Formats: sequence, structure tokens, C-alpha cells
Amino acid sequence: MRASYYAQAFHDLALSGKIGEETLVKQFVATVAANGHKHLLLQIVRSLERIMRREAKKETIEVFSTKELSQSEVGALLKNEPFKHALSAKHKKVLGKTDDTLVGGVVVRTSREKVDTSHKRALMDLYQSLVSG
Repeated sequence: MRASYYAQAFHDLALSGKIGEETLVKQFVATVAANGHKHLLLQIVRSLERIMRREAKKETIEVFSTKELSQSEVGALLKNEPFKHALSAKHKKVLGKTDDTLVGGVVVRTSREKVDTSHKRALMDLYQSLVSG
């Protein structure tokens, strides 16, 4: 059995909350050992870390701008078009970042989509149309 299968099973059980954390870990290690896969424990931990990073990334919205934005500015920005469609109930964390390569405007990136209203994109589109046409 692959370590990622064990990690996914552990993650699902931990999220369900049916078993206490300490009991879950003890029973999980005992089950892995009983199956003769104790040598996979380190790989299981690494797989679990990857799963948790992936989940955290799904819950995060990144807002890139030319200057640092306050939390209230970011909140107001995300409530307006075209960004409000990028939001969902599962997003729990908003990261404001600066991007020196942007000329102006904002880029909002989630795990599923990227909404680019930056001047950089508009200038690149204009450049491409001039070069190709």
C-alpha cells in the first residue's frame, strides 16, 4: 500500500472528528505496524504534510498589487466586480503581497482561478497585438 493512501485516510479521519487526536494517532500507528508497513511512517508523514499544504492553499486568496494594501482595502476590493466571483465560503485566509513587476492594478489568485486586472496584462496584450498584427 502506498504511503499517500495511509496519509489520506489519516487526514479524512482527523477531519471527521470522530476519534480524539491522541487515540487516532495510537490506533493509526498500530494499524500501520500490524499491516507490516511501519517502515512507511516517515513517508506517510511527508504525504500528510503535502495534503495539508494543498488544503491550506485551497483556503487562501492571494492579492498582488503595486503597493501594500490594508486589510480593509483588500476586503473592499474582494467585494467588487470582477473579484467577488473568485470568493467562496471555504476561503479563510487572505494574503496581501506586493509585485514590483506590476505597473498598476491588481491580481487576485485562488487555487482555482486567477483574476488579472493589472495594467501589466493590458500592456502585454497590446504589445502582442502590435507585434502579431
